Amino acid sequence: MTRWMMAAAATALLAGAAQAEDRGMEFRLGVTAHDLADHVEDGPNVTAELLFASPDFLSGIWSPRPYIYGSFNTNGLTNFGAAGLAWNIPLSDRWHLEIKEGLSYNDGVVDIDQNSPPSDPNRIRLATTRALMGSHYLFHTTLGLDYDINDRWAVGAYYEHISHGQILASGRNQALDNAGVRLSYRFGG
Repeated sequence: MTRWMMAAAATALLAGAAQAEDRGMEFRLGVTAHDLADHVEDGPNVTAELLFASPDFLSGIWSPRPYIYGSFNTNGLTNFGAAGLAWNIPLSDRWHLEIKEGLSYNDGVVDIDQNSPPSDPNRIRLATTRALMGSHYLFHTTLGLDYDINDRWAVGAYYEHISHGQILASGRNQALDNAGVRLSYRFGG
């Protein structure tokens, strides 16, 4: 996770040369493949996100847009919500790279009860069917590529990672890696 954070920070610093553009308020709806790294949890996630215009006080860090995000597993496994900042880096008139850093809260399994015997059916079930998150509070890191269809609509693909990175917690850290597609609608002029 630390490598992801460093890569995202370096990219955000390099993006300082790119002219930030005010993209206003935006709503996104998407779907992701869930738990790509461990393949323990399955079922796609349905995602919803709201991005806001960058407030003036964030101009010193290249005008990121605040966001709130929800990811809901269709098999009733780990769901999570996140909030943070999203940096938009224009690659051309229609293509945009996006880097997001934030904090998330998940309803997943933190860890297995270490006092239960190895043959305990509940312990075996959790170890084989659930990602063991290590904490309910995790970092949320996203890398996305979006294409503007017109001034209001865009489509994109993205990869996201939630993990505590041995910073927000210690010990167990199976984390989640999701990848998906999204449709975006921008409000206003």
